[in-house]
Amino acid sequence: MQKQKKQMIVLVILLILLILAYIGVHFYSKKQEEKENAKEEAEKIQVTDLEVSDITQFSYVLDGTTLSFTKNGTEWTYDGDQSVDIDESALETLLNKASAITASDEVTEYDDLADFGLDDPANTVTLKTDSGLTTIYIGSQNEITNEYYLKTGDSDTIYVVDSAPATGFDKSIEDLTAKADDTETEAEEPSEAVDETETATVVPNETEAVETEETK
Repeated sequence: MQKQKKQMIVLVILLILLILAYIGVHFYSKKQEEKENAKEEAEKIQVTDLEVSDITQFSYVLDGTTLSFTKNGTEWTYDGDQSVDIDESALETLLNKASAITASDEVTEYDDLADFGLDDPANTVTLKTDSGLTTIYIGSQNEITNEYYLKTGDSDTIYVVDSAPATGFDKSIEDLTAKADDTETEAEEPSEAVDETETATVVPNETEAVETEETK
């Protein structure tokens, strides 16, 4: 009996040690992950850093045509046709992509912009704020890493970015037009309930019918 108690105590102690070891490994892994994420963030190169709310004009090129937009008060309008009802949420998605671009690497020494597809950019994006105009030139894709080359108008540095900021500006005006609410208010169906007083058949009481006959 005494031996069984000792074995039980040993097992409980081992279980506690295993739990403590698991907790320790879990927290260590979490700390390491946080350090790695912090390191990656620190190594990222900030290409553009603008507040979306500060942007007053925005443009990009689609199929050779420049689509430009202007913010009037709190609403965006399409410069090509101000009657178009712009989908603010869809446009803001594009603004978010352009206003906070980060790069994984940069190239400061090169011979020719053509090596990066920046002699004739695939797209040119502009963002205007009260502080000035930011121009973003998007070049070609690196076939090995699948990343893209990008350059801003105020710098000779070429940045290496992922596909999100490079390929996201492919929305047509139709894509950015607010859609009508598909759910229409259904017309109220006429009530099928019929007034009971209109349809009820009045059946005379038998005693009343007898009395009526006797009085005749």
